[in-house]
Amino acid sequence: MTDKELAQKIVDLVGGKSNVNSLIHCVTRLRFKLKDESIAKTDDIKNLDGVMTIIKSGGQYQVVIGDKVADIYNQVMPILGLKIDDDNAAENIDNNKKEKKNIWNSLVELLSSLFMPVLGPLASAGILKGILVLCTVTGILTEKSGTYMILYAASDAVFYFLPIILGFSAAKAFKTDPFLSAIIGGALVYPNMVSAYSAGKALHFMGIPVILMNYTQTLIPIVAAIYLLSIVQKYLNKIVPKQLKGIFVPLLSLVIVVPLSFLIVGPVTSTLSQWLADAVLWIYGIAPTFAGFLLAGIWQLAVLLGLHWAFIPIFLNNIATKGFDPINAMLYCTVFGQVGAALAMSIKAKDPKFKELSISATISGFLGITEPIIYGVTLPHKKSFLMASIGSAFGGAIAGFSGAKMFGGFASGGIFGIPMFIGNHGINSSFIGFLISLVVAFSIALVLTLVLVPSVKTSKKDTKGATTEVTDSSIESPLSGTVMPLSSVNDEVFSKGFMGKGVAISPTLGEVYAPFDGEVVSVFPTKHAIGLKSNAGVELLIHIGLDTVNLKGKHFDTQIKAGDTVKSGQLIEKFDYKAIQKDGYDITVPIIITNSNDFKDISVLKSNQSIEHGDDLLNASNQNNDDEINSTVTSHA
Repeated sequence: MTDKELAQKIVDLVGGKSNVNSLIHCVTRLRFKLKDESIAKTDDIKNLDGVMTIIKSGGQYQVVIGDKVADIYNQVMPILGLKIDDDNAAENIDNNKKEKKNIWNSLVELLSSLFMPVLGPLASAGILKGILVLCTVTGILTEKSGTYMILYAASDAVFYFLPIILGFSAAKAFKTDPFLSAIIGGALVYPNMVSAYSAGKALHFMGIPVILMNYTQTLIPIVAAIYLLSIVQKYLNKIVPKQLKGIFVPLLSLVIVVPLSFLIVGPVTSTLSQWLADAVLWIYGIAPTFAGFLLAGIWQLAVLLGLHWAFIPIFLNNIATKGFDPINAMLYCTVFGQVGAALAMSIKAKDPKFKELSISATISGFLGITEPIIYGVTLPHKKSFLMASIGSAFGGAIAGFSGAKMFGGFASGGIFGIPMFIGNHGINSSFIGFLISLVVAFSIALVLTLVLVPSVKTSKKDTKGATTEVTDSSIESPLSGTVMPLSSVNDEVFSKGFMGKGVAISPTLGEVYAPFDGEVVSVFPTKHAIGLKSNAGVELLIHIGLDTVNLKGKHFDTQIKAGDTVKSGQLIEKFDYKAIQKDGYDITVPIIITNSNDFKDISVLKSNQSIEHGDDLLNASNQNNDDEINSTVTSHA
């Protein structure tokens, strides 16, 4: 049964859309508020494949799903006719809005919202442009042929009219009118204005001289202009009478923003764009080989952290102002470094399913799609990711040394983008150096991975698709308090072991500490639940209180975030357990090994007695278990 089919059956069996007042979800369950719970066919829902059980508590009809709850929730919401960001949707949206963001995170979020929607068209048009260059160099087409002219129009339009396209995405980022934004972008590249610039005409607006510039293919001027539009529109919406807003807000917006864009915004930002391009190329010119080695070596890590968005406008700005970009030319080999490592992992793999995964990921990598490689092959096997980065560093150094450049577009990766690095002078030493950089990155990553990275043995697939080595493990208590058997927890999802084996603690101190060395898999937005994974392969859920998802983060203060590494004894969460109790919630903390099936025996080392955080609490053992359980658990997501 697919997620969508399960979602539809759940909605039907709870009484249909008309019987649902609202829906939120926590870390394990869908939490419905129904108009009439008696209509819901509880037994039928329990029997659905994918549903663990049903809990009725606190006025909520709770459908327990497990770790796929977010996927099912995303399928249920459209069936109910609700959007994820509706006011009555998941509380994690409201909670996230309250979180303070630092300047860097805000900048990265802005850049990603501006450029993510247009990267696909930019990359596709860039590839087409490169192919056309290759066709003219080899004599297949001439620039005067009809075929070339039509295909060139298709490839160049997205760059020529970039201010119009970016106007739409900037409108979304700055929460203003997308159609007015596109009109402003259109005004900047209006043919008469471009012709006036080309002819060197002198223009005045109400007696003020206009510094004409060519805004085709530019990006910073339109982004600044739309930010100005967002400010102007907010002000106009406050002062224009409601009955007149439909006409006069757009009218006044255009009358104010377009002239200001030509008089001030455009000239200033174009000058800044030129300065930025000059500064980047000056830095690059000081030590291009070292720059290539460093940037290419860390590039895929930067992509994982989302830091690459800060470079996208630099690539595009260099193209717009200089007609070429050397930075992306140095980074292009990183895709081939990942491909080399993935191919090596497929050669070494003894697990047939992992071999199949790595082969398909290698093929997609040659086409420029690296997500299957990174998340399915190299990142789970960290050494192979490192080998790919080392190969990429040497490839980037060669690209920098040879002066490789990207021309007239944007290349996102893969073999089809290679022609974009052929300049007007055809195939020269720079382009040959660029090709060598790809081969070097691929070859070094391939050889290093074959020699230094262990092979993936026959595996057992865990329910979460994570890759880890499952070994015997002792788990320390994350809290101070009184140990309770899991069966005594007043929630049958935990007490009956639906989520896995474990124990519970009634806390006497509102602090949670890491019970082992490992990583943070998840921190639920309402901060009441934390998922951890030890270096030994134990997957642990710490659920602070019962039904505390309804507090929406109140009384909780997390010290970590998903993806962080933690050390045993590290403080990871604070909570006011007295305030939580005062608000009427059970403060019992279930501590669950969610991958219990991967272990032969799980034992509680202390029960029905006081415990301090850091004391031994649980032991997960595979002693006398078969080799398959003890082998590497591999992702097949």
